Amino acid sequence: MVKIAKRISVSDMLEILNNQWLSSMDIKKLACVSLVKAIKIKDEITEELTSNNYFVPNGLVPCDRVVKYLNLNVNYLKKISEKR
Repeated sequence: MVKIAKRISVSDMLEILNNQWLSSMDIKKLACVSLVKAIKIKDEITEELTSNNYFVPNGLVPCDRVVKYLNLNVNYLKKISEKR
C-alpha cells in the first residue's frame, strides 16, 4: 500500500517561507517528503553552496535556495492564500 504524504495548508507554507533559513523539518513539510529525503535535499543545496565558497550555518539552508530547488511559486501561494 502506498503511503500518501501529509500536506500542509498554504498559510503554513507561507509561514515557513517567511524565514531566512530553513531546516530539514521545514523542507520535509514544504516538499511533503520523508525526513530522510528532506535531509538529502538539504545536503544537495548545502553541497552546491559550499562548492561555490558560500558559508552555510550548520543544519540550515537559505530559504530562497529551497524555493528554487522545489520550484515553488510563492506569488501563486500568496494569491490563493488571500482567497481563503
